[in-house]
Amino acid sequence: MKHRFAIFCLLLATSLILATSALASEIGYVDMQRVLEESALGQQAQANLQERFGEEQQAFAEEEAAIRQLQQKLERDKPLMSTAQVEKTEQEIQGRIEQFEQDFAKIQQQLVQAQQQEGQKILKPARDAVISVAKQRKIDAVFEANQAGVVYLDEDGDITEAVIKAMDANTD
Repeated sequence: MKHRFAIFCLLLATSLILATSALASEIGYVDMQRVLEESALGQQAQANLQERFGEEQQAFAEEEAAIRQLQQKLERDKPLMSTAQVEKTEQEIQGRIEQFEQDFAKIQQQLVQAQQQEGQKILKPARDAVISVAKQRKIDAVFEANQAGVVYLDEDGDITEAVIKAMDANTD
């Protein structure tokens, strides 16, 4: 009787081990930020945005520096200035700040739209590359590494480099 029970327990344990190993899934993750930054398509998108908005960004940086200089000059020279001069300078600074903010908001909106357009060009090839790599490696699920909810990621599951290579291999 004890012998039969032992065999029964052994068979049960074996079947549970086989069942759990059959249910085990391979899981991987990809760092899409790296894919966007390091893939040929991602770098081309960044170059397009820089070409389109680079000069405007430089102009905004220069205007911001000029406004700061005016503010510093006002603070430095304020004791030597008349009340009318102080008010005039403060109004000038305030006007430049308001104009800067308006212009910056317009350009920022255009930049966001352009980033979305460039991102759409990368999205399908990136998704196709993730699927291709996952199928090659027989991975059942792939997560985005920077999304909330992931507590631990073993580096062995990182397929980012393979995704970048797959995207670049399919880029004309």
